Amino acid sequence: MGQSMVAITEESCTGCDLCISHCPFEALLPLAENPKQRKHAKRPVIVVENNCVGCLSCIGSCPTDALYEIIIPQNAIQSILINPTEPQQTEPVNRWKKGGLGVA
Repeated sequence: MGQSMVAITEESCTGCDLCISHCPFEALLPLAENPKQRKHAKRPVIVVENNCVGCLSCIGSCPTDALYEIIIPQNAIQSILINPTEPQQTEPVNRWKKGGLGVA
């Protein structure tokens, strides 16, 4: 049995940020800026693949089903979510300090 990771269908993500507080590994972060071609007013959330451990605790939190599971083959040497393009700039999220989201 292989490992799993989470992926996001960006077009379905409304930017509600509900998934962020459900991720105990801070693998879900909002983009710093909303892409110009995007139809939703809020910026989407992306998966920080280096932080995702495949616990899938975030999937049930998405009201639009934008989050889905990807099975990683047992013999994979690198994440199947790694995109050869430049890393995207994300917005920091206050999870642990006063007024933050808190733990997952």
